Amino acid sequence: MTSYSPNPVVTFADVNVYSEHTIASIQINNGRDNVMDQPQAGYARVVLWTDANEPLNVNLSDSVTVAIDNGTAGTSTIFTGIISDLEISLAQYGDVGSIAEYAVTAVGPLAQLNKRTAGNVNYAKELDGDRMYRILAEAFLTSWNDVGPTLTWNLLPTGVTWDSYDATNQALVDNLATTIDQPGVYELEAYNGGSTNALSLTGITAQSGRGVLWEAGNGHLHYTDYAGRVGQTPLDLTADDLITDGLSTAAQWSEIVNDAAVTYRAGTEYARDDNSVILYGQLTGNRETVLHNAADALQQAEDFITSRAFPRVYPNNLTIALHNPNVSDATRDALIAAENGTEVITSALPAVFGTNFNGFIEGYTWNLTRYEAVLTLICSAVSETYPHIIWYQIPPTTTWSGYTPSTDTWSDL
Repeated sequence: MTSYSPNPVVTFADVNVYSEHTIASIQINNGRDNVMDQPQAGYARVVLWTDANEPLNVNLSDSVTVAIDNGTAGTSTIFTGIISDLEISLAQYGDVGSIAEYAVTAVGPLAQLNKRTAGNVNYAKELDGDRMYRILAEAFLTSWNDVGPTLTWNLLPTGVTWDSYDATNQALVDNLATTIDQPGVYELEAYNGGSTNALSLTGITAQSGRGVLWEAGNGHLHYTDYAGRVGQTPLDLTADDLITDGLSTAAQWSEIVNDAAVTYRAGTEYARDDNSVILYGQLTGNRETVLHNAADALQQAEDFITSRAFPRVYPNNLTIALHNPNVSDATRDALIAAENGTEVITSALPAVFGTNFNGFIEGYTWNLTRYEAVLTLICSAVSETYPHIIWYQIPPTTTWSGYTPSTDTWSDL
C-alpha cells in the first residue's frame, strides 16, 4: 500500500502560482463522450480561496496550467488553456474574518480554434493527416495579411514585438510536425470552399479520416489517424484500481444503426445488417464525409454497421481514486499520463458487464482537491474503432505458417 496526495498547483500567466490551502477544488473535462463524435474543447473549473482583502492576480485570457504530483516522483501538467470566465463571490465577510471565492473557468486550444478561420487557400486532394496539418498551421499562425493594414506599432502596448503578437500559438504550431499523424490513411477530396470556421473544417477532416483531433495536457493539439491507436501496451486496471460502486451501462436503442449511408465526393455508399433489422427494426444512420474514393466510403459504411448494429453492454465510465492506497504508484503514473486513444484493459468487471473489457480512452474527468484525485475514464470498445483486425495490428514479420493459434483461418480474422 502506498499513500498519495495530488497536491495540485495552478499557474496563471506563467508566473502567478497558487497551491495548497488556496485551492478549494478543481474539475477538468477533456475529450468526447463516444467514438462517433469529435472532441469539443476541454475545460477546467478551478475554485480558489483567499482573504477578501487580498485579491488574487488572475485575469481573462491569462494562460492556465494545472499540475499534480506523479505517483513516483516529479509532477505532470494535466491541463493547459486560457481563462474564459471569472467569478468572484464572498463566502464569508465580517469582523472575525473573510473568505473570497474565485471560480475560474479555463478552456483548451480547441476553443481558440473555434475562433479562427482556415481555407483561405485551396487544398489539393490529399490524405487526412496532411489536410489536418495545413488547416491548423493556417488557423494558428498570424501572418502580415492577418494584420489590419492601417495598424501602426505606436497603437500597440509598449514592449510588443512581432514575436509576441502571436507567440502563444507559435509554440503550438512548431509542434504540429510531431503531434499530427502524417500523411494519414484516407484520401480526401480537394477543398475550394473558401474561408470558413477552422474547428468545423478540422471536424469534417477528422470525421472523414476516422481519426481524432484532441488536446493534450500540455496544451498542444494532436491528430491521431485511423491507424494511430494500434500497437500499444494496454493499461491494465485491476480490482484494486477500479471503483465498482456505481458502475452502470445503458443499452440505448438510439445508438443502434443497422442501415448506414456514408456520403463522399461523388455520391453515397450504403451498408445494412438484416439480422439487426429483424431484431430492432430499420434504424438508419448517416455520416457526412469529404472522402474522395467510393471504396473508402463503402468500407466506412460497412464498419459503421459492424460497430453499431447491436447495443453495447460495457460500463459507461471507469472510475479510479488515485489516492486509494491500493492503487500502485506505477498505475498512478500511467493514469496521469493517459490521453485520448490510450488502450485500457481490465478483467475485474462484475459479470453483468461481461467481466473483461478492452477499449480506448475517449475522454476523462479529473476531480481534485489538495488530498484527493478521482479520475473518471470515458471509454469505447476496441471493436468500435477496429471492427476487424487490420493490417496495422499484425507485426510486419509475421508469416502465415507462424501465426498462432495455428487453427485460425483467414475468415477468423
